[in-house]
Amino acid sequence: MTDGNSPVAVLDDPRSPAPKSGPETIRESGATVAGGVSGVGGVPETLQDVIEVEGAARDAPDAPSSVRAYLFHSDEAVREVALSEVGGLLPSEENFVWVDLSGFGEADLRRVADVLGLSRASVHAALSPWQRPRIDVYGEVFFVTATVPRTDDEAYRVYAAELDLFVGHNFLVGAHKRPLPFHDRAMARAEQNPGLMQEDSSFLLYIVLDELLDYYEGLVEGMNDQIERMEERALTDTSDDYLGDLLHLKRYVYALGRIAQQHREVLVAFTRPDFPFTSREEMEPYFRDLENRHAQLIDTLDRARDAVNGAFDIYVSHVSHRMNRVMQVLTVVSATLLPTTVILGFWGTSVEGLPLYTPAGFLLMVAVIALTTIGSLTVFRRKGWL
Repeated sequence: MTDGNSPVAVLDDPRSPAPKSGPETIRESGATVAGGVSGVGGVPETLQDVIEVEGAARDAPDAPSSVRAYLFHSDEAVREVALSEVGGLLPSEENFVWVDLSGFGEADLRRVADVLGLSRASVHAALSPWQRPRIDVYGEVFFVTATVPRTDDEAYRVYAAELDLFVGHNFLVGAHKRPLPFHDRAMARAEQNPGLMQEDSSFLLYIVLDELLDYYEGLVEGMNDQIERMEERALTDTSDDYLGDLLHLKRYVYALGRIAQQHREVLVAFTRPDFPFTSREEMEPYFRDLENRHAQLIDTLDRARDAVNGAFDIYVSHVSHRMNRVMQVLTVVSATLLPTTVILGFWGTSVEGLPLYTPAGFLLMVAVIALTTIGSLTVFRRKGWL
């Protein structure tokens, strides 16, 4: 794994050529620009019971398979075309094609790869199990992975699905095992600006990633509402069940934050001057905006985690307050019974000749006990202890 400013690392593929020095290194097939931990290794061990990662695309698809191709041309409306037509459309600089694979299997991806000439290494990467966000370069095509989380607020679990993006000169392929929750919004934005896709294919990449961040922000808003409800519950519920729910919520918020944080290296890499695919002057403001928006998202998630800690503080304060009230009541009872105990002890002392062991003496004892009890309670109430 490399950081946004580190030298480019090359995958351990014996077929990959030796890396060159300088900015041209990233043009080599199989070069990793950012990210790159696959499988559950990208998930902290402490969160593996909270985060469920997606399996390999070679497994049975989770949803019905769908392969759709859309043609963008500045002189006409966006239209859907057959995959068999795509190969004949790409040689024209005036055409841009977006291929969307939903619920895809290995055969679907290999069919698209044959049409677009995608490298075997990039196809293998897309067919692998879930991996944290990364960028790989394969010749004139760069490969981007992102994580699309789906949350279960009741069970406090996050399902991490992978979105694979192949970006070429005038095409973009999006491959995902489950339907994208923001596909329609991304398509609507792309239809409004078909000419920009012809100018730079990375513009559609920007739209998809921007909608992904918007989706994350929607999840965080729902999570904040859940935290507010938990804070209100902290004022009335001191049960062990509440404490368990609060701890689950804390790990749930932390898990979503870790998944979102993993995109940082990828978004930073897009603005690197030695990454020529997105470093054009016209595109830099767009990807800089993604980087800033992602930083704001991480700040929001950090504040959400602090808010969960605040709910725990409210819970502890409420429990302490209730305990103080219990101790106060017990103290009042003890202080009230103390004079009664002294009086009963005095009357229980056997001394001959004293007029205490007569009916009148008994009534006097009861009256003294009543007066001291009433007097103690009156004093406690005036001091605000009752």
